[in-house]
Amino acid sequence: MEKEQITGILVPMQQEIELILHHMHVENIVETGSRKFYVGTIQGKKSVVSLSRIGKVASSVTAAVMIERFGVDRIIVTGVAGGLTDEVKIGDIVVATSSVQHDMDCRPIFPQFEIPLLDVTTFNCDTALVEDAFKSCSTFIKEELYDFVSKEELEALHIQQPTVHKGLLVSGDQFIGTMPQYEKIRAELPDAIFVEMEGAAVAQVCYEYKVPLVVVRSISDKANAIAHIDFNRYIENVAKYYTWGLIEGMMK
Repeated sequence: MEKEQITGILVPMQQEIELILHHMHVENIVETGSRKFYVGTIQGKKSVVSLSRIGKVASSVTAAVMIERFGVDRIIVTGVAGGLTDEVKIGDIVVATSSVQHDMDCRPIFPQFEIPLLDVTTFNCDTALVEDAFKSCSTFIKEELYDFVSKEELEALHIQQPTVHKGLLVSGDQFIGTMPQYEKIRAELPDAIFVEMEGAAVAQVCYEYKVPLVVVRSISDKANAIAHIDFNRYIENVAKYYTWGLIEGMMK
C-alpha cells in the first residue's frame, strides 16, 4: 500500500499559527531545538505544523528538523509578505514559482545572489504544488474570503477585489519598510513580485534534501515607507484568517 504523504507547514508568527492549530487534530507535540512541532491531521491528512519563527536561520533550522525527524514529504510555507509591484496589492495572495535570497552577496568570490558552493541562484518551487496552491487560493478568494474576514475590515485596509498571483519571491533578513530598501530590490531583482524573510531560505533546505516546496503568502503591506502601519493592522485583524483559509483549501 502506498505510504500516505506527510505535509509540513511552517508559519513565522504566533498570530498566523493560531487558527491552524485550532482546526488541527493534534495527536502529539514534540519539543526539540527550542521549538514545538504539532503532529496530527488537517482535513484528515497527516501533517506537522511548527512556528518557524522569523528570519532565514530560524526557518531553515525548523525546516531541516521537519525533514530529518518527522520525514515530511512536502513543505508549505505560508503567512504574510510585502508586495513589490503595482499589480500586487494588500489583500492579494501570492504563490512563489521560484525564489532568491536578495541579501546573499559573496562578490567577488561568487556572483551576487548565488549560494556559495551550490552554484544556484534561484530555487524553483514544485510545479504541481504551485498549481494546487493557485487553484485553492483562487477558490478561497472567490468563495470563502468573506466567511473569514468582514467586508468592513477589508475596506478599512483598502482591500476591494483581491486576486492571486504567481511569480518570483525574494527573501532576506530584513523587514523591507523603507523606500531605499524597496528601490534597491526593485532595481536588482526587477522580476520579483513579493518579499519576506523565510521562503527562499527554506527553499534552499528543500533543494538540498530534495523535498517539494511551495511558498504561499497574503500581502500585508507594500514594502515601502508605510509598510509598518499596514503590517501591524493586517497581522492583528486579517492575517490568521487568510492563513487558515489557504491551508484549509490546500489540505482538502
